[in-house]
Amino acid sequence: MKTAREDHEIAQVRERILDGALAIIIQEGFDALTMRHLASRIGMTAPNIYNYFSNKHEIYISIVIRGFEMLYADMSAAIAGAGGIRGQIKAMIQAYLRFGMEKPSYYDVMFSRPTPKYNDYIGTPYEQLSAQEYRISMQIAELAMKCAAQAMNVPEGDELIRLRLIHIWSLLHGMVSLYNSHIVSYITDDAQEVYDRLIQEFLDSLKPVR
Repeated sequence: MKTAREDHEIAQVRERILDGALAIIIQEGFDALTMRHLASRIGMTAPNIYNYFSNKHEIYISIVIRGFEMLYADMSAAIAGAGGIRGQIKAMIQAYLRFGMEKPSYYDVMFSRPTPKYNDYIGTPYEQLSAQEYRISMQIAELAMKCAAQAMNVPEGDELIRLRLIHIWSLLHGMVSLYNSHIVSYITDDAQEVYDRLIQEFLDSLKPVR
């Protein structure tokens, strides 16, 4: 008689499924992710995978949720370990860069690939699950806007804060993309030194306006 799997065993199998699915999305694209293809890749049967996830969309959304959870945890820890508002912003920026460079597959799925996003799931059976990813991503944005508002001495809802958020996000996304593609190495032999200077220039732009 089979015994019920323990929680840690279930977590390990789910992790294995998510890792395999992420690899397929990165290497072959979202459309290539099917339960049969995934089962073949990770050495399971498709019916067994259905014991853990109902379909590819639940698997995919769970990957994105896990990615944003990791990013939020990294950025929150960076802020907690830094002193002063500018030190916190710098630590948060560095945490974002590290995440993008050290976990490129997650970063690619979360921010670069034309994979389904929250708005694509509105009105579908997956809306509630996708809303978890949306909430965490908005918590990250709120974390950044709160710090920027303190540094600039303006309300968090001020349009200037939104502009600064888009400014730094665009900059960081470009930095991560150029680093991960190795293209930045054609321009400079020391990407880290250049990135440090760009971050400092952004920090210098966050001057109190009131």
